[in-house]
Amino acid sequence: MKTAIGLDLGGTFIKAGLVTDEGTVRARVELPTRAEDNDRDVVLDQMRTAVDRLREHAPPSGLAGIGIGTPGVVDSRGVVYESPNLPDWDNLPLRDIFSSEYRVPVVVENDVNSIAWGEFLFGAGRGSRSMVCLTLGTGIGGGVVSNGRLLRGAEFSAIEIGHTTIDYRGPRCKCGNIGCIEAFAGKDAIVARATAAISQGRKTILSDLCGGDTSRMTPKMLYEAAGRGDAVAREVWEDVGVCLGALCTTLVNLFNPEKIVIGGGISGAGDFLFQPIRRTVAERAFRNMSAMVSIVPAGLGTDTGIISGAALVFQQ
Repeated sequence: MKTAIGLDLGGTFIKAGLVTDEGTVRARVELPTRAEDNDRDVVLDQMRTAVDRLREHAPPSGLAGIGIGTPGVVDSRGVVYESPNLPDWDNLPLRDIFSSEYRVPVVVENDVNSIAWGEFLFGAGRGSRSMVCLTLGTGIGGGVVSNGRLLRGAEFSAIEIGHTTIDYRGPRCKCGNIGCIEAFAGKDAIVARATAAISQGRKTILSDLCGGDTSRMTPKMLYEAAGRGDAVAREVWEDVGVCLGALCTTLVNLFNPEKIVIGGGISGAGDFLFQPIRRTVAERAFRNMSAMVSIVPAGLGTDTGIISGAALVFQQ
């Protein structure tokens, strides 16, 4: 049995674990990222501390490697570019830094691509050959596995699914483009839909849930309201689901996946979100392709980033 270390690098916390090639987490470490120190060497030292603690639990046979999921664009050499939430995390040769220090294979990948591979190998995509993974949160990310391989671009990690245009006359996205799916179904867009309904005088328990202060509105409040039968909340999830269904229709027609795996905090809306997604795909995608695809929740839970980081090593 092989064992690897998986690191999930976030703007607030570094989560790391010792993971077997069956996807079992044997040990865990969580440390603050310390991005607020505005010094990338501090962040790198926190990563080293996590690795060193986990190596104490490694089997006598040693480690198969270290897999790192990081925000930002990652090239084929494991160099990271353009990671806005980490200090000076640009043109950083992350793979070379850790492989030279620990003398084991190191794989570095964009965090969402890493999650896609982890779900394919050990999670809800297990047993398929082709799969699309979406992560829904503040932004929308995604990764694609095609014929058992993680899909990459000519040089970089690619698959910026959140910036797929679904309406060329739509609202402006934070990326500067017009009509990106993220501008319709990211966290801020979802909250804005609910806030607009309240400002229009619609009757909804969302006003009570946010204490009359719409700046405190969260998607979780919309889950709760929908579960209690609130018409506004259910309309919001219906609209968001149809938008995501339009995205998934494009993904089905492009990649013909066996599964679309959807995770991230927004996916907690459950059937209020998944039903309109599935219905829209069934109505709009090519019939033979839509008939074979399963649209399912992600399966790895709270250890997603850790298991997915280690999974990068096991793809080698």
